[in-house]
Amino acid sequence: MYTTQNASQTYTVQSGDTLFIIAEKVYQDGNLWSLIYEANRGIIGNDPSQIQLGMVLVIPEPNQSGNPGTSKGNFQDMLEALGAFESGLPSGNPNQYTVENSLGFIGKYQFGEALLIDLGYYKADVFYGQPGVDKNYWRGTWTGKKGIDSKAKFQNSPDVQEFAIREAFALNWNRINDTLKGQGKSINEYLGQQKTFDDNGVSKTITITLSGILAGAHLRGPYGLADLLLKNEVSHDEFGTSILRYINEYGGYQVTPEDFLNPGS
Repeated sequence: MYTTQNASQTYTVQSGDTLFIIAEKVYQDGNLWSLIYEANRGIIGNDPSQIQLGMVLVIPEPNQSGNPGTSKGNFQDMLEALGAFESGLPSGNPNQYTVENSLGFIGKYQFGEALLIDLGYYKADVFYGQPGVDKNYWRGTWTGKKGIDSKAKFQNSPDVQEFAIREAFALNWNRINDTLKGQGKSINEYLGQQKTFDDNGVSKTITITLSGILAGAHLRGPYGLADLLLKNEVSHDEFGTSILRYINEYGGYQVTPEDFLNPGS
């Protein structure tokens, strides 16, 4: 329940609430959950996931919080940061879209064969990710989706790549949701929570956010992300990059499912 008492906004914790869910309700942006936590740390304690049914929380005004670290930016800011790291070129450099790395991943967001097969741009019987295939060789065929009939055409089509990354996020989001539901869980149970993981013997505590989940799934796939949440299994890509690095570095952006679901609408 969300009420105003003596000019102060308050919220009574309901069943199933997390700070992320409450921030979605009151701010329409779950990534602002830390505003609520900082205003109620004395009540909640040192673990933001330990809110209790019936707690009455103060809801501060976002522009009065004095907390400069509540968000790193919007969805486009998150994409620019991710694309700069993936491509190895700074944001705004048009050559981001034509990059190809040593394993044959291409474009601003380093698309591989398997992902573009899932998204309907490409077809191949043999592709990277299968046993014995050591890189993306791009020996299959292109479907013509969005006018893309070759690897070169894809690499020289920035608009298509920007559309495709949104499709990829939507696909991963749905697969993560389906996997968690199969275990009686939901993404909302994790958003805004701090979790500690063992990453090759190093203890790392990170906050789970929507933008971090999207980035982590882009690095290690939706099932790698689901295994992290469900089993605390930390995975790494071919170059040794930890899924936790992506979840942490690209977490905290103001992102909602509406930013990437149904990109063609």
